Amino acid sequence: MLAKCAAHWIATGVPLIAAAPVLGVMLNLPVPGYGAVLGALALGTPALTLIGAIGAALTLGARRGGVLISLLVLPLYIPILIFGVAAVDAAIAGTDAGASLTALAGFLLAALALAPFAAAAALRQASR
Repeated sequence: MLAKCAAHWIATGVPLIAAAPVLGVMLNLPVPGYGAVLGALALGTPALTLIGAIGAALTLGARRGGVLISLLVLPLYIPILIFGVAAVDAAIAGTDAGASLTALAGFLLAALALAPFAAAAALRQASR
């Protein structure tokens, strides 16, 4: 499960991280925000991938899986998005973005520890 999540993150997260500086220039992002954007994306996108894997495994075989996955996963995505935006906002304001990036790192470590087991259990349950 972890290998599938890593492949998904490499296919989707890495190009997003690579495109972030170009998009920052296009959207007139202040210079202090670039490091925070890259840090928040590097810590947040793998966590989002791992949480999404749990939701996908839980909704495997469900009829209205798209609606169900959004109800299951969206509340778990919101804190990661909030801390990512808070890190960029703090960097732009000239204050320390370390607290928000540390929270994102905590979310990533928790997702790395729990998501493969939760998704594997959900897949085992769906195969019965």
